Amino acid sequence: MTISGNPEITLYNNPLPKGCELCRLGSKLVVFISGECGDSCYYCPVSSERFNKNKMFANEAEVSNLMDYIYEAYRMGALGAGITGGDPILAIDKVTSLIRIFKNEFGEKFHVHLYTSGRYATNDALRELSEVGLDEIRFHPLKVEYREALKKAMKYDMDVGIEIPSIPGEEEKILELIKWAEKEGVKFVNLNELELNERNFFQLNSRGMNVSHGITGVKGSFETAKKVIEEFKESRITVHYCSSVYKDVVETRTRFLRTIRVSAKPYEDFTGEGTLIRAIVRTNQNLDILYGEKIGDNVYSVFPGITDELVKKLDIDELKIVEEHPDSRRLKVSEKVLKSNFEP
Repeated sequence: MTISGNPEITLYNNPLPKGCELCRLGSKLVVFISGECGDSCYYCPVSSERFNKNKMFANEAEVSNLMDYIYEAYRMGALGAGITGGDPILAIDKVTSLIRIFKNEFGEKFHVHLYTSGRYATNDALRELSEVGLDEIRFHPLKVEYREALKKAMKYDMDVGIEIPSIPGEEEKILELIKWAEKEGVKFVNLNELELNERNFFQLNSRGMNVSHGITGVKGSFETAKKVIEEFKESRITVHYCSSVYKDVVETRTRFLRTIRVSAKPYEDFTGEGTLIRAIVRTNQNLDILYGEKIGDNVYSVFPGITDELVKKLDIDELKIVEEHPDSRRLKVSEKVLKSNFEP
């Protein structure tokens, strides 16, 4: 059996878990249900803005209620959702309510997976998750005793896997865990490239770890994962390496492009990087609404390809090209002023 994939992006020895397949299509809504967590991993990549905070996010945007997740799922044409945190089981009531809403709104084929350490994965919690339709559960068993939660989960009708960081120098520890998982009938193990960010920088740096791959990938993490996958290339258990480059570039860009296809307005152009381009025009003259949309007093959002035509036809006070992310935040990437009659 050969190892498939691209070393810069992802490697795997067997077909990927369903949740990962949909992620590759950019069709998974990222549900951050709460930052509350009873563990404190030194390598945790969750930002200070979210960690141990009772906050909810749909993809990149903070939300205030569960229906906001449904609106964002429609915006991007989601085929599923990944519920993360924190440890989502600490917000079990919100989680089960949300899964029920997803299934009622989009049907049973809407695939939902969830991440947990296993610390709080009691039989009661797992039964509730299974009964509302959770399709896949991914454990990060920080301690040996957390492995008992995987055994419990396999009694229920959902795919059970492990997802852990590929920590340089911990090949033997990871190999032991996967051998245990294979023996117990766990379906897959995902090895994420260890990421360095503003919150875990000092913890990782003090251990001699620094970035050498992409923007956040820690040196040696890929090599560790590759050695592990090679050990299991003939095994039935799926072992999958997912790089920080994939998460930062491919996954996000694919999801943005999907959102553009579903929700972009007719007057918006887009780039191959998954950003939207539009022109903002300020004029006292009447602008035919067919050109775009009025967004303020004498201010219009129009297709950027017609700006030369508008300059010839109208007395324009201000004209600029804006590049934005396509999600609900509309985070501005760049702005180029083509014409302005206003003093700086």
